[in-house]
Amino acid sequence: MGYMVIRWLCAAAAAVLAAVMALFIYVIMVVRVPAPFVVLTHVVSDFGLYLVPVGLSGFVLALIAFAPKGRVGVRRTAAVAGLVCLLGVLTAGLPLAASWGTAIRNEAKLSFGDYVAGERNVGAPVEALSTVYNTVDGQDLLLDVKLPAAAADRPRPAVVWVHGGGWANGDRGEAPLWHKWLTDKGYAVFAIDYRTTPPPRWDQAPADVKCAVGWVKQQAAKYGVDPARVMIAGGSAGGNLALMGAYADDRVLPSCAVDDTAVKAVAAFYPMPDLAEAWRDSGLPGRMRTFLADYTGGSPDQVPDRYKAASPITYIRPNVPPTLVMHGTRDHVAPYRGSVELMERLRRVGVEGQLLAVPYGEHIYDFTWGDWGTQMSKQVFGTFLANHFPAN
Repeated sequence: MGYMVIRWLCAAAAAVLAAVMALFIYVIMVVRVPAPFVVLTHVVSDFGLYLVPVGLSGFVLALIAFAPKGRVGVRRTAAVAGLVCLLGVLTAGLPLAASWGTAIRNEAKLSFGDYVAGERNVGAPVEALSTVYNTVDGQDLLLDVKLPAAAADRPRPAVVWVHGGGWANGDRGEAPLWHKWLTDKGYAVFAIDYRTTPPPRWDQAPADVKCAVGWVKQQAAKYGVDPARVMIAGGSAGGNLALMGAYADDRVLPSCAVDDTAVKAVAAFYPMPDLAEAWRDSGLPGRMRTFLADYTGGSPDQVPDRYKAASPITYIRPNVPPTLVMHGTRDHVAPYRGSVELMERLRRVGVEGQLLAVPYGEHIYDFTWGDWGTQMSKQVFGTFLANHFPAN
């Protein structure tokens, strides 16, 4: 009797795990996942490797329940659950195989140890490192200055880092592990705040970013920075603003009295290069359209000039700086297709551009520091820096 109870329990547990795996089979196999299931695409993106042991556990439990001389109902449940779990394991291998293939093509090495030990790439401003870089409309705009620990024998290059958050949220404390990664390589990092919505900031946020770049150059001697070696980077809305800071011409003026706002390179994570395209093609239209309407003051039909003015693709021309974009192919917030189009436009005008397409990567995939996408991004970003913006 006790053995039958164990087999019932194993069959029930296997059925539960099979139901879970069936959901993830659907999420992995369907390209355009509906909004209610997007949370599961984040699991696949950031923790997909763990689906393999989950599926194997369900398969083992099903084998136990399927033992001979059991009740027909238990054996049938176990058989179906076991097959679903096994199929789930095979399906969970698709993102793994795609990631390793992408890593090989980009000469990046992936580590299971780093995957398991990965940290969360989230943080808060460090007030002891904060300073005001501009005061506008009575609001102090702050940045955190993060310098390498090692002394330098000559001025360092600097990276201005722009946070995301839909132009409405977030702060300069975002992505602290990227900041540390850069300072460990010898770069000074200036993580900035900018004016966020409300009210609409489509013209003010890019102006603040350009102001921050100019401020870093003006204060270069104070921080041991080379004013001729400054680049800009950021993710999501910060990726859009990083590209704006790198590309925008005199139609976008800095919000403070600075002269030189040019940068040598730009790196953007999952940006929105074309805001109108992001309005049309986002996999989470309700969320994205709210951000965009708050940022611009309306829809693309209502304020088309603002959408054009706040889109980096508007400013593409032959002399914009080398560009690296890292974007998940399953991004449901910022459409991946926008980054593909950005690269094509850069190619047409002869600008060096590189796109790392992160297989099955979701928005803010790099907030999970050890996942496959972040591991590849670190190595591809490092190569880009070595080629276009070396620390030495």
